[in-house]
Amino acid sequence: MTFQESLAAPHDDRRNLAIFDIAATFAIVAGAIYILVRTPGPWSYALTFVVIGLMQYRIVMACHEAVHKRLLFPLWLNESLGSAQCALVGINLLWYRRQHLGHHAAQDVGHDTDAYIYEPILRARPGMRRLAIWIFGTAGEVIQKIQQKGFTVSATIEAEGTARLYSLAILAVQAVLLAACAIWLSWWYYFVFWLSPLLTIAIFMNRTRVLVEHGYTQVPRPEGSVLSAARVETIDLSAGFLERFFIAPYMFNYHFSHHLVPSIPYYKNPDLSRLLEQHGKAGSSVVHPTYAQALLHVLWR
Repeated sequence: MTFQESLAAPHDDRRNLAIFDIAATFAIVAGAIYILVRTPGPWSYALTFVVIGLMQYRIVMACHEAVHKRLLFPLWLNESLGSAQCALVGINLLWYRRQHLGHHAAQDVGHDTDAYIYEPILRARPGMRRLAIWIFGTAGEVIQKIQQKGFTVSATIEAEGTARLYSLAILAVQAVLLAACAIWLSWWYYFVFWLSPLLTIAIFMNRTRVLVEHGYTQVPRPEGSVLSAARVETIDLSAGFLERFFIAPYMFNYHFSHHLVPSIPYYKNPDLSRLLEQHGKAGSSVVHPTYAQALLHVLWR
């Protein structure tokens, strides 16, 4: 059986397994809010901030699957629940889809629409300088993300009507969250326990994942090489339960496999990775470090 013939079965799989991941995310959010309401205080404030930020990151990862129309089936369910989750974290699904497909199409770092995340870090000298840019470069990334995926002028004035509605939905959902906090909790809860975790923890988690998956093969760089001319590359990583839940939900650790065949449902990526190895298409893109080990490699090599 050829490689293309082997793809038929995983490609046609239409199970809605993402329901369990989505339910787990919102159950944990609900639990964090319950603890916050029942036992307000410094420890519950800190716990809620961190937990909600981590779950917002999982929501962003669900949005990625919706972008590829592989989160849920049929398509109307993918688009409706996908856009609803996107609105919760300030993402316009249509604009995100346009930006992300550009990332998949890029052949070199200079044309990668996600390079603004990892390229400045890789340009820095390995060690403390690279570490500092990884940590403190999040602020600039926030502005870029708003321009690419959020509520922008071009998304509301120049683009098609559907994209305009998606942007208005973001405002409506955020207004509902703010109103809910003002009515049942305190108005400032929205800014402290929803907006702030989103702009810090969620974005930083995504920044770290992208750096590992697309930066691992770029270091150490040969002397005199031009990073912007380097091929866009990625890897499949090993990941234990905690890394799969908090860093690589939706089988994100099979990122090389996903880039090669993005039309495969995420839960079939392990099968896809094995097929790639069996047919000699994986090469050196399947590596065995965990995300933590790969991050150390990227920051210090």
